[in-house]
Amino acid sequence: MAQDEPPDPTPHLPEGSSRKGLLRRLVDGLRGATPPPAAGDPRRLGRYRILHRLGQGGMGIVFAAEDESLGRKVAVKTIAEPDESARKRFRREARAAAGVNHPNVCQVYEIGEDGGQLFIAMELLEGESLTERLKQGPMSVAEAVKLAQGMLAALSALHETGTLHRDLKPSNTFLTSHGVKLLDFGLARPLPRELTQSLETGTELTRPGLLVGTPRYMAPEQVLGHDTDARTDLFAAGVILYEAIAGRPAFLGASVVEVLSATLHEQPPALAGDSAVVTLDRLIRRALAKRPEDRPASAAEMLAELAAIPLGDSSAGRSVARPLTRLAVLPFRLLRPDPEIDFLSFALADAVANSLAGLPSMLVRSSAAVSRFAGEAPDLKALATQADVGHALLGSLLRSGEQLRVTTQLVEAPAGTLVSTQTLQSTLGDVFRLQDELTQRIVEALSPSLAGREGARRRGVPASARAYEFYLRANEVVRDWAQVAVARDLYRQCVELDPAFAPAWAKLGRCHRLVSKYYLERPEENLAQAEACFQRALELDPELTVAHKLYVHHESEMGHAVEAMVRLLGLARGARNDPEIFAGLVHACRYCGLLEASEAAHREARRLDPHIWTSVVYTWWARGEMERVVSETSDASDFQLRMMALEALGRRDEALVALKAVPTTSLAPVFATIRAGLLAIFEEAPGAASAFADVVARHTDPEAFFMYAAVQAHFGDPERALARLTKAIDGGFTVPQTLREHPWLSPLRTAPAFARLVERADERRSQALVAFRDAGGDTLLGAL
Repeated sequence: MAQDEPPDPTPHLPEGSSRKGLLRRLVDGLRGATPPPAAGDPRRLGRYRILHRLGQGGMGIVFAAEDESLGRKVAVKTIAEPDESARKRFRREARAAAGVNHPNVCQVYEIGEDGGQLFIAMELLEGESLTERLKQGPMSVAEAVKLAQGMLAALSALHETGTLHRDLKPSNTFLTSHGVKLLDFGLARPLPRELTQSLETGTELTRPGLLVGTPRYMAPEQVLGHDTDARTDLFAAGVILYEAIAGRPAFLGASVVEVLSATLHEQPPALAGDSAVVTLDRLIRRALAKRPEDRPASAAEMLAELAAIPLGDSSAGRSVARPLTRLAVLPFRLLRPDPEIDFLSFALADAVANSLAGLPSMLVRSSAAVSRFAGEAPDLKALATQADVGHALLGSLLRSGEQLRVTTQLVEAPAGTLVSTQTLQSTLGDVFRLQDELTQRIVEALSPSLAGREGARRRGVPASARAYEFYLRANEVVRDWAQVAVARDLYRQCVELDPAFAPAWAKLGRCHRLVSKYYLERPEENLAQAEACFQRALELDPELTVAHKLYVHHESEMGHAVEAMVRLLGLARGARNDPEIFAGLVHACRYCGLLEASEAAHREARRLDPHIWTSVVYTWWARGEMERVVSETSDASDFQLRMMALEALGRRDEALVALKAVPTTSLAPVFATIRAGLLAIFEEAPGAASAFADVVARHTDPEAFFMYAAVQAHFGDPERALARLTKAIDGGFTVPQTLREHPWLSPLRTAPAFARLVERADERRSQALVAFRDAGGDTLLGAL
């Protein structure tokens, strides 16, 4: 938007005047002592006697005036030299706006023309714009909800008449003693074509002097010149609400192009606070969806959702939000090759990230998650956009004898502004102390953007430097699926040296589980060892988040999904800003048959971290949403689920081509056998059903039993399918909705045994739902 955007018909401060002086002029005007118009200003426009200017912009001037025929004060807005097309549009839209009579809409009295000068006469308001109010600081949740109710009620009234606002922003949102008033609707202009072209093609464009007020509130479809509808205004409402409660714009940028690029590609930081803050943030996220179809369908629907925000307690009026600080810890760079410490590149960076991850006002992206952005000169713009972060920690390592020197830079992303730099040195045997000190210095550097001076809690301090080295080396090795057994042995050496180091017990438990499930190495023995390791970790540290997050998969697969769900819900109440906990709830809730809660947990995880992986595609499969499964998977990831979804959509040829292309060398043994079994059964090879049954029998996961039972039923093996479903439900995967609705299970539905399975699944789901509600799941997730 160019800098000649229309002025607001509100009491703006004239250039060179003080607010106190302006208020005195307004009071004098009401008393009849009105100062004369400025030189060159009209004395009259139509039947309105001009009193004085209220504001001026590139498109015209706003005056305080008196309607002498009715004896009332009004605001009169002029439009500067519009062409004939603009005049026609202005008349058409102003007439539509004048037809809206609502207490939250500034009333338009007349559109007129005097001596070739177009003007619009409207209600003269007393109060202040939202722009002025936000200069005092962010709103509480209660204030923001009241603001939202007024805005959405006004938008609903406008939309019912077929009028879109198209230029909603804080300066067009006026706060009066009687509530919110929306101004200047229907008068927005499209962006210059060269701006939209630069955004579509990714080319740089600088426009010195451009104001970035209005572009901050434009929806993606507006930015790109696509069709707009009522949901376009809802996006702007979401942006305004975010700014009102967070105290910062939703989309940042030093230029129009940067702001609009952020609008198209980025998400603002999640908001932390009490349940009222989180519930309002969820609604804001829906309004800020990039695709209009993912937003609330109407202002009335969004207004109704405001009722879910818990404002009943006495603290609601004081409930405030804080944007989470989002940090990426990039792998540290070795200044010279050194095989003895190369594991520290990822391991030390991850250790720092894990220490910071427990802070209530911070979200941390691990070095593994952002490793593709690493390098001598990281692409901070790509990092900010694709990893959704506002800060990055860059580091380097250099060893001299037994001394290790770590140098770090904390920078803002994408600008690259240096926040702080640290250089620390320690012996190789004292890496934990180095990590601990580095963590605390980062907290100190970020403390202005955190909620107070938070300190990272020390969890499971290792008693042995050698044990900690084993732990860090294992963390590096376990990133390669082919070396899970090697990592298991390293974690085992760690706990042998330091039996009280809880994080190593938790990760050792995960390795035992993976070796059992995917490598089929002494499955029962490794599962028993996994259970013992997880229990030991939680015994040593009952609040160790990593142990809870890793344990949920094992616990669910062992038939204890309800217990896992309840435990994670309890953990989430104290660690509400940890997306990994909600990712775990996606898994546990699905096993309990609570598919709506599983998807709600996914939305909450993505609210906190838009790029986090969850198992929600399996939830979509259970709900029969095959198109979503296909859109969110690839031939390399979750290939068996993708193949089944393609088959369900009638795209077997595509499924076979993709299945044959899956590289077998990189697959864990169980996946290699599943691939071979699926290939045989999809090709309807002789004896494929029996061969596939043998393959499935090697699995230990009840969800896998359920899915492969559906395959067997679909391909004409109902007897084995029913037996496998029974084992799945007995094992703890209870999804009555899928039993009733999945088309592949149709051949089984006439069997009495199948009806009994549905009854058993219903009963277990009902029990899980009671436990979910008793644990506060509906409040935490906004589900059910």
